[in-house]
Amino acid sequence: MNNGMRHLKYLLIFIIAISTSCAGLNKRLHKNESPSPDTPIKEVEEKLVPIEEVLPSPEDYFVIIGSFRNPDNAKKHQADVLMDGFKSEILKNESGLYRVSVKATNEIDVARKEIRNIWSKFPQYSDTWLLIQKR
Repeated sequence: MNNGMRHLKYLLIFIIAISTSCAGLNKRLHKNESPSPDTPIKEVEEKLVPIEEVLPSPEDYFVIIGSFRNPDNAKKHQADVLMDGFKSEILKNESGLYRVSVKATNEIDVARKEIRNIWSKFPQYSDTWLLIQKR
């Protein structure tokens, strides 16, 4: 193989590598786009349990902005969402997952409206969803 062909081969490999890298970046950037207004809201029913003997809020519906296995990660996320103006509480389900809730209400329509509001104003929280407390 002569030098010209070798340079062409390396150039093609370089172009393919850059294209693949840009496609991945593009996909990551679009992940934080706001869902459309007709996107269905993820709704999950879960039984909540006390955290260190503190009972969860008595409300039926919670707007969840983050979920974690590690309670320290939930606390860190809670601090992060505070910087965006959200007051929050940490909930725990029977499976041991920690949920960061930014709204608790007994009205499902209020919770759904809050989720759509978060989606439109905070694209980084496009995975916000609704927890329905199972009794």
